Amino acid sequence: MEYDQITDNAIKKVFESLIKSKILIKLRLSGTNYEQLTVLTGFRRKLNRTFFLLGYPDGFKETAGNKDAWEIDFEFTGPDKIPYSFSTTGGEIYQNQLCLPFPDLVYRNQRRKFFRLEAPEGTTVEFVYRQTECREHVVDISVGGALIAMVCQVEEKRHDLPFQIGDVLEDVELVFPAESGETRVKIKKAVVVRFDQRVPNTATCCGLEFIEIEQSQVNTLTEFIYKFQRNRLRNRLRPDL
Repeated sequence: MEYDQITDNAIKKVFESLIKSKILIKLRLSGTNYEQLTVLTGFRRKLNRTFFLLGYPDGFKETAGNKDAWEIDFEFTGPDKIPYSFSTTGGEIYQNQLCLPFPDLVYRNQRRKFFRLEAPEGTTVEFVYRQTECREHVVDISVGGALIAMVCQVEEKRHDLPFQIGDVLEDVELVFPAESGETRVKIKKAVVVRFDQRVPNTATCCGLEFIEIEQSQVNTLTEFIYKFQRNRLRNRLRPDL
């Protein structure tokens, strides 16, 4: 099984989506048979650190006892219907809730059905978000989705887009540059499914899944992806061709 690793501010965005959607998460106390379902309820700042709050599960104190550092594993299925997991150590009881340190990593199962490749240089995606016209850099692409650098151009100023997992973008256009003229692919609807920091020195990247696209556009995108991959392999093997 392969995993995406979610880090830093992208973790908080995932947790915010859990709160918004009231998604149940499974808590497992390491070294015991204790498992319970609970929900993430909020955040707390303490000593310049961010903690997350959970509804207090039945029987936790009796099982955890007086351990100085709880070791807890978590699993949940996100709004994107993909399994996630993470672990944390430490914590305390705060206002009848569990108050736990943020994990360093959250793992998201990769369940890709489509071949994915690095997008050709200059590939962009265009859409309107909250009445703002956006044109963003595409990092990688497949027939089923794309990873974009989540930054928006507005009046010569750049700022992070406040996406949440589960947000739906409509009338999205992929734009592929070419010497003979650009290729455009129209996607009726795409949903935000993940965040990561894959690209150095940029804002958080945003994973999109295409959920509504006409078959003619699927065909155009498929043809372009395989044509680009064939040309790249040919140039790598015989750059003189």
